[in-house]
This record gives sequence, C-alpha cells and structure tokens, in this order.
Amino acid sequence: MRLRYISLFAVLTACSTVVPQQETAPVTPAAPAASASASSASSEAATPAAPAATPLPANATFDDWKQSFIAKAAGQGFDPLFTAQVLSNVVPQASVTSSDSQQPEFSKPASAYIRQAVTDSRFAAARTRLDANPNVPDIVKTYGVPAEVLGGIWTMESDLGRVQGNIDVVSALATLAYNGRRRDWAESELIACLKILRDSGISRDTLKGSWAGAMGQTQFLPDNYLTLGVDGDHDGKVDIWTSDSDALASTANLLAKAGWKPDEEWAVEVMLPVGFDYYLAETAKKTPTEWAALGVKRADGGYWKPAEMNESSTILLPSGARGPAYLALPNHYVIRKYNNSTAYALGVGLLADGIAGHTGPVTPWPVEQPLSLNQRLKSQQALKAAGFDPGVIDGVIGVGTRQAIRDWQRANHLTADGYLSFDLANQFVVMTGGTAEVR
Repeated sequence: MRLRYISLFAVLTACSTVVPQQETAPVTPAAPAASASASSASSEAATPAAPAATPLPANATFDDWKQSFIAKAAGQGFDPLFTAQVLSNVVPQASVTSSDSQQPEFSKPASAYIRQAVTDSRFAAARTRLDANPNVPDIVKTYGVPAEVLGGIWTMESDLGRVQGNIDVVSALATLAYNGRRRDWAESELIACLKILRDSGISRDTLKGSWAGAMGQTQFLPDNYLTLGVDGDHDGKVDIWTSDSDALASTANLLAKAGWKPDEEWAVEVMLPVGFDYYLAETAKKTPTEWAALGVKRADGGYWKPAEMNESSTILLPSGARGPAYLALPNHYVIRKYNNSTAYALGVGLLADGIAGHTGPVTPWPVEQPLSLNQRLKSQQALKAAGFDPGVIDGVIGVGTRQAIRDWQRANHLTADGYLSFDLANQFVVMTGGTAEVR
C-alpha cells in the first residue's frame, strides 16, 4: 500500500493541534493534521498517469489555477464537469494563507507548548474516553500501538474530537495550491478529495477540517483517509468524524505502518553528566548502552527493556541545556511521521505517559521568553551570513536551524546545545544590524 504520511514539507501539521487557547495556531491549529477502507484506493491503479503540470505564470488568477487543476484531474480520470462542480463556489481563503505561516510547534518555546498541551485534566479525560470504548482493546491488539499513545494523538489533534475544524477542506487545499508554496502536495490532496466525493459516499459537507486540509478526530489528510482509514467499530464504513473507534483504529494503522515498535518506549528522560558534550545532542546516534558509557542515566532510575538496548537513539534538548533531556527511541520518530515536529512528538509522548499514570519530567521546564518572527528570521540570516547555513530563511526553528546554531556556538566556544534563547536571538539580530528586542 502506498503511504503518504504528513511531513514537515507537506503540512507541518497542517492540522489542528489542539492546545489550550493562548497563542494558538495549529502542526496545526489544534494541529488538525491527519482513512474509507484501503480497498477504496484500488481505483488509483486504473487511472492513467497525470500529464506534466504546466507551470502557472506569476500573475495567474485563481480562475487560471482552477482551469489548470481541472485539466490535471481530467488526466487522472475525473470528468471535467464533476471537478468544475466541486470547485464552483471555491474562493481563496485569507485565513488559510495566514495560518500557513503560524504553527506553534515551530514558533513558540517548547516549554510553553508543553505546558499548554500536557495537563492533568487532559490525562483524565483521555483515560475516561479510552476506558469506555469497547473497541480499544481490539485496536491495540491488532496494531500493537498502546492505547495511551492513541489517546495522546487524539488529544493533541482535536481535544478528543471536540475541535475538528470547520473549514471546507476543498477550499483550504485549493488556497494552498493556488498560493504555490506547496502546490504539488496540495493538488495531490485535492485529487484525493475528488476520489472521496466520487467513490466513498462521503458528502461535501462532511469534508470539514483544518486550514491545512486535515479532517476528523485524529486529523487525517484526504490521501491518508483513502489509504489508511479503518472501520474500527465494524459498522461497514469509515467515519473518522463521529466514530471514536474509526479515528483511533485509523491512527493505529498509520503508526503501525510507519514502523511502531510495540515493546519499546517512545523516549525516556535522562540526566546528563557534568562536562557532557552538548554538541552530541540531536547529532549523534548511539544505543542506550553506549550513552550510558558516556555517563547518561535514566532520570527515573529504571532499566532499559531488552528490545531497547541496541536501538539507535538520540538525545533531545527541547529547551537547551537548562531544560529536560530526553533519549529519543525509534517510536519518537514514528510519532513524527504524524507531524514532523519535535515539540509535537514530545507533547504526544508526554500526554501518553500521563494517560498511563507516569509522572512528569524530573528536570522542570524553564520559563522561556517567546521569540518574535523578526528574531527568528534575523537569527537565520545572521547564521547564514556567518557561514552556518540554516537552510530556508523562513522563521521556522527546525532541525537545520538548530544544527547551524550548534555549529556557530561550538565555533564561538559556547555551550553547543543548538538552542535559540531570547538573548541569543537578540545577539543575532544585532549582528544583522538590527535592534535588540526588549523582554
């Protein structure tokens, strides 16, 4: 089966990651990121390959884009009249364009993101809903994904189904396609929408979701709905909008196919020794045994499971050297197949731990000052000018930017933890000729 998971490029959780209302935005608005049965995708095999897309001119109108897409859909077997009817009342959505540049997993400090997302009340609510669902034990047995992990994603994506998004998914994806930054991806998801409407018996009114096109209680993109959706309550249809069981089973199916390892944790908090080389964080991959030889210890004083002993693992410092440190196991990266954000995966994992009754981190989360978009952009510009390439200058403090910071810190004989603090960001702003911001 062809899998198309939500990636950083595709949607940075284009979804609706639901965090308590403060600085919202969604991986995902509630991160609404991210299935009809797998067999419904069989029609793909019979459709001809799409012709090469003709690039739109820079001054193309929305109607120009529509006609281009209708032709592209026709090349994949869709009646032009059908596609035109689906798009007939669609207009660009300003709110979608705005949300596309504001994603909390990448714009707010990890500590603030986690404090909003991971709470005792959310543990209790998820535990209650999972315990009350008679299909959950069978879902866990079938796919090998723990109920608490499913509960963590369910909570993050829609607050247990409460906040699924009310944006017309076709309009949202059409807007993203017309804007052009992710046109190929958005148009492929629109093709999936056409398949859903034509073949799956799903009404247009049902296709509501986040600004990035994600739908349902666990925020599936249209293509994932077609290829990974599961009938978890065995009623003959896949309804990720109103059926808890279908949403949970579909998510379990996605994680299982992404490589979930049933006998392993997602990550474990660790304590780092005095004199630890922080440059190793997020760059070196070692087994728990090899990390232990460097003085890295589990914060809970526990032992590694046999299956974990020889796994490649990475140290994460989401708040730099002053915050908690985690040893990320392969399952951490499976969660990131859902939403490619370290903060998102930490949020899901910590929610899962809380739902399972585990205690929070031993090292407290520091209080961090949020960074403005200007600080983030100027930091990337300063790094690039100094010879440390962060990748695309977009204000997203992702893996590439953290590596550039780490390299710059090491070159300047600083703690190379890759963390962009408020003070460091101001230093970069000044390096570009700007004025430091006030706390």
